[in-house]
Amino acid sequence: MHAWVAFAKPFRMPDFFLISGLFLARVIDRDWRTYIDRKVVHFAYFYVLWMTIQIGVKAPGMAAEAADGWHAVVRFYLMAFVEPFGTLWFIYLLPVFFVVTKLTRTVPPLAIFLIGAALEIAPIHTGWTAIDEFAERFVYFYAGYWLGAVLALALWGIINGILVFKGYGDLPFISLGLGLLGAGAVVTAATLMAQTNWSSPLRYLGANTIVVYLAFFFGMAASRVVLLRPAS
Repeated sequence: MHAWVAFAKPFRMPDFFLISGLFLARVIDRDWRTYIDRKVVHFAYFYVLWMTIQIGVKAPGMAAEAADGWHAVVRFYLMAFVEPFGTLWFIYLLPVFFVVTKLTRTVPPLAIFLIGAALEIAPIHTGWTAIDEFAERFVYFYAGYWLGAVLALALWGIINGILVFKGYGDLPFISLGLGLLGAGAVVTAATLMAQTNWSSPLRYLGANTIVVYLAFFFGMAASRVVLLRPAS
């Protein structure tokens, strides 16, 4: 899986945020009350729910390992409202992206896009997940909202593969370009596949993507325990 993971790295999360921004134009002009309910409360609920479930599963082990026991668990839980918990960081950031995009509605889109591109290129490493991931990902979300561009799928695959396996995928400017190209390519592929009859299973997964992604935690945790258990 290492080769596939390396190939997908430049566009995996950019694609998620670009598609999230792609459908924002339909609701961004709604009043703030409706907008907050649909685009902030909705994802905040998902985050708090699954953060509570995952920490609850891990809590006994955390309490056993910590010097102050369950106080450490409570502290960790409260901190998760400031520092996104594990793999839930993207759900934590989505409401932030929605609010920032609506607040900057009157700013020229090109200016916001250029600022977002500059943040992605800049070596921002504060140690705080929300800040670092905002800087690295917002440009893709905004590009989905503003541009909605569809790029050539075959050309993207060749360029992405060459640059990744030649070791250039993480370089400044190149990582931004690959992220945008890859996100556009996935959108294009999804549009083509939606016209076929055999894509129903993928359509179901797409409609329930967050639930499917978050629920895999239980199977992963159980299989990890089994796989890592020393052979008797």
